[in-house]
Amino acid sequence: MKQLFNKKRGDEGFTLIEMMIVIAIIGILATIVIRSFAFLASARDSKRISDIRTIQNYLELYYNAEGQYPSTATTWPGFQSEMKTAINVSIPSPTDPAYQYCYDASGTTSYILGAKLETNNTVLNQMSQSLINPPQPCGSYQCGTSTGSYIYCVSPQ
Repeated sequence: MKQLFNKKRGDEGFTLIEMMIVIAIIGILATIVIRSFAFLASARDSKRISDIRTIQNYLELYYNAEGQYPSTATTWPGFQSEMKTAINVSIPSPTDPAYQYCYDASGTTSYILGAKLETNNTVLNQMSQSLINPPQPCGSYQCGTSTGSYIYCVSPQ
């Protein structure tokens, strides 16, 4: 029993190997956590793109029912209300106020629908630029350009 309490000087603390193993484990865990945040931003962008495509389908239903695209809505809540009244669908709202959706009617036969994204997606940027040419505003966003924020925009099919 006496041996448990009588340690020699120099037996305290951790060895260099033990410290290196702990640091390596912390580094691996930190890498996993940081990468998961990047995947979360990409997942939120996928949700925004899915919402825009769903809204685009609703706009085609509206066009078939009314013979024109909504042209009186100037705000997103106004657009949602007009779509709910006309064809009884619920238009999704963005979950993060920093990444809003926009709808801009160009008369009754055309529109620009867009969403601000968190991450750069070269393929979507090129697709938006080819669809929206020349660049056009959509709310506070500029669709069809490669400068500034990452904006995903669509127009009638």
